[in-house]
Amino acid sequence: MAKENIITALDIGTTKICCLIAIIDKSNQIKICGVGEIKSKGLSQGTIKNIRAASESIDKAINEAEKMANRNARNLFVGVAGELIVSFVRHGIANIVSKSKFTEEVDEYEVTEFEIEQVKKDAIKNTPIPNNRKIIYVEPQYFKVDNMSGILDPIGMTGHRLEADVHFVTADLSFLNNIYRSIQMIGLNVKDVILQPIASAMAVLNQDERELGSILVDIGGGTTDISIYYQNSIRFSSIIPFGGENITNDLAVGLRTPKSEAEKIKIDYGFALPDNADKSLKVEIPGIGGRPATTRSQKFIAEIINPRVQEIVNLVYKEVEKSKYLNMITAGISVCGGTANLRSTNQLFAKIFNGLPTKTGYPSFNGIYGDTETLSNPKYATVVGLLYWGKKNIKNRPMHTDDKEPIIEKLKKRIRNWFEIQNFT
Repeated sequence: MAKENIITALDIGTTKICCLIAIIDKSNQIKICGVGEIKSKGLSQGTIKNIRAASESIDKAINEAEKMANRNARNLFVGVAGELIVSFVRHGIANIVSKSKFTEEVDEYEVTEFEIEQVKKDAIKNTPIPNNRKIIYVEPQYFKVDNMSGILDPIGMTGHRLEADVHFVTADLSFLNNIYRSIQMIGLNVKDVILQPIASAMAVLNQDERELGSILVDIGGGTTDISIYYQNSIRFSSIIPFGGENITNDLAVGLRTPKSEAEKIKIDYGFALPDNADKSLKVEIPGIGGRPATTRSQKFIAEIINPRVQEIVNLVYKEVEKSKYLNMITAGISVCGGTANLRSTNQLFAKIFNGLPTKTGYPSFNGIYGDTETLSNPKYATVVGLLYWGKKNIKNRPMHTDDKEPIIEKLKKRIRNWFEIQNFT
């Protein structure tokens, strides 16, 4: 029996951890075989604060997906976000040294992958990365060959000098090591990490949106992630340390109710714009610690929610304005993540962005089949995008060989490992 090409997508969020196990079938399609979702523990604003609690949550999500898929998790592609992620753009230059295969002229040289790699190296050469940071993503943007600029793909073109603006994403090493360690503690290894808004964009934005200019805003539990695409390339990325959990906390305080109840009220009755809420609709608010319930109008609930959502949207606007790409956005804004389900959120974005068209960013499933109905929700944009990223990059990285172990034996080993790490630090 041929060895299956398995992809495991792992979205480690502040409020939830979601795991998908999929295979690449004979038709080069992605088949989702297992889904696991667990409430997060040990994380705050996208960063691991308690490694044992985080590891336990990750283990449970992966176990759920493995049982459903009847396959071991392999080739883990992990989405990352948080305030310890930094992105920037630098300019790189390289001489074209590869002799052209298509001409006998002595001075004709052709752009190859070698020259592109040299441009990347030059872009970072004059801005060294500190020892406590690691590059996790590199993408050249506009290329220039000699005097010809605005080139998207220079491979095969001839000239003497190649230039490009290069987009880098770096992560704090301690932040990354905590992610690696939390997964290693359950007997698995990370194949690759990718910035969550880049993964989300792969699932949400189509070719026209990437070409004409789009803003993707992923409002998760602990962070709001921004990416800007223009002419088929990422131009800007940023992360704001506020998200849906902040809205829930505001409700818990303002309504004097437990956080778990505040989350339910936000989902069932929440509006980002108070004017759209029903002031005549009364909602029962459970008390804290056995105290009597109270009753509040839906509009009152929206008036608590609105200031925090407005703050988040205003911060997004400032980041986009800072990027200098705002006037190039033709397609509009796509909002994904769990908070994208909050009513009137799109309206508020359009209002603050001066009428820029805004939609809810549902993940697409081009070339993906399986349990897509469950995952057709903006909160799953990142984890679906990780499948696309995994398929694209799995052949470029060394394969693990831990797939021969039967799943029941692997689960037993996980249990043994978990008891062992109870004494860890």
